[in-house]
Amino acid sequence: MPTLKPRVNVTLEPQTYEVIDRLAALQGRSRGAVIADLLDSIAPVMGKTVSLLEAAASAPQQVKDGLRSVVEGIHDDLVGAAGDPMGQMDALLEQLSGGSAEGSTPVSVTRGSGTDTTPTPKPKKTNKKGSKPGVSGA
Repeated sequence: MPTLKPRVNVTLEPQTYEVIDRLAALQGRSRGAVIADLLDSIAPVMGKTVSLLEAAASAPQQVKDGLRSVVEGIHDDLVGAAGDPMGQMDALLEQLSGGSAEGSTPVSVTRGSGTDTTPTPKPKKTNKKGSKPGVSGA
């Protein structure tokens, strides 16, 4: 059916085409519909990025340097908050496909990083012979 929407031809890497093809088949949709939805979902972020880049292109070098520093800081914060989502997806896929080691226990991830951030309790001080006077044992 003809459309009034603009069209774009895209050449994909074979592995990208394969993933989109598989996703389209699973969803019962066309490859074009999958790609259009993916692009539509990131369009707001792309729009803000374009506006930021346009503003940065006309800014003095000092402002550009400051902006780069702020963006790098935000990136680091986001990576710290999100952890390693690709690694987590790989682990989930491995478990779903039965590729995990037999008898292994899944690791609980509560903060998104996949690393244990539970503080280790410090050993209690004891009043041993030769310790300073006035220091009581716990």
